[in-house]
Amino acid sequence: MKIWEVAKLQIFPNYFLFYGDEFFLSIYEDKINNQIKDSEVLKLYFDEYNFDIAKKHISQDSLFTDASTLIIKTDKWPKDIEKLLKILKGNNLYLFFSGEDKKAKAKHFGKNFVRFFKPELKDLIIASNEYLAKHNKQIDINHLKYLIEKIDYRFLFRELDKLMIVEKINNDIIDKLVFNYNQTSFDDVFDTLFEKGDYLEKLKFLLGQGVDETQILIAFTRYIKNLYLFHLYIKNFSYQNVSKEALGYQIPPQLEAKRKNFASSLKEQQFYEFFKILLKSELEIKSSKDKTAVLFTTFIKIKSHFD
Repeated sequence: MKIWEVAKLQIFPNYFLFYGDEFFLSIYEDKINNQIKDSEVLKLYFDEYNFDIAKKHISQDSLFTDASTLIIKTDKWPKDIEKLLKILKGNNLYLFFSGEDKKAKAKHFGKNFVRFFKPELKDLIIASNEYLAKHNKQIDINHLKYLIEKIDYRFLFRELDKLMIVEKINNDIIDKLVFNYNQTSFDDVFDTLFEKGDYLEKLKFLLGQGVDETQILIAFTRYIKNLYLFHLYIKNFSYQNVSKEALGYQIPPQLEAKRKNFASSLKEQQFYEFFKILLKSELEIKSSKDKTAVLFTTFIKIKSHFD
């Protein structure tokens, strides 16, 4: 189905594939949850997926409700999903898939699938107004645009929740209550780690502002990758104009000097260990019930390789 067709649906078919950007996936997961309130529901998230468990739930009649519902949320295509669809009968199966494009496999769902791309400004405005309407709240369109441009869109609803208690919302209020989600905000923590300062306190502050652990990990991975690009350029070419040549854009001279110092002090083996740690942490944090523990462990492990 096209996105505009899906947006008009009040009731979804008993099987449906939603895939693509997680912002939209979370919105439609809420809609499905509202639709299946009277159903016997089993949710299998990420590594929890097991075909035998899924089959048992979806193939049996519900003892207490009219139908059984299986919700799968994962970034890996579920094994034998087509077999589950064949035994649904009057039960429900909803798949929320955030992995790579599997359009070829979407054929198992017939017309009952939609792919979501990264939301544009108009999408975020519509989603915001719908969310605000549920709470009998309004924000002037100009202030709403200011909010959207200030934050990472994946945390839009979380930041809107912070503003619910305010009677009249303006840009000054947004600046006071909403955390500025940008790479610079995170980089201060990462710089402190490499300067062997008190990075844990700064990390706790970020988490205290409601920043998602996954977002910090993504930003940290980007930071390490950029350091590695600095390292390679310095090693193979020059110590001059490093950010412009390695990253494709010029960063402030004082900041560049700091990053060049970090990058040139590290060895290839250290970067290799960093990337191994980050890759493992990325997999763990998706399914962990204690994401904060995974994040702190990641930082501690990284630090152990340059102490």
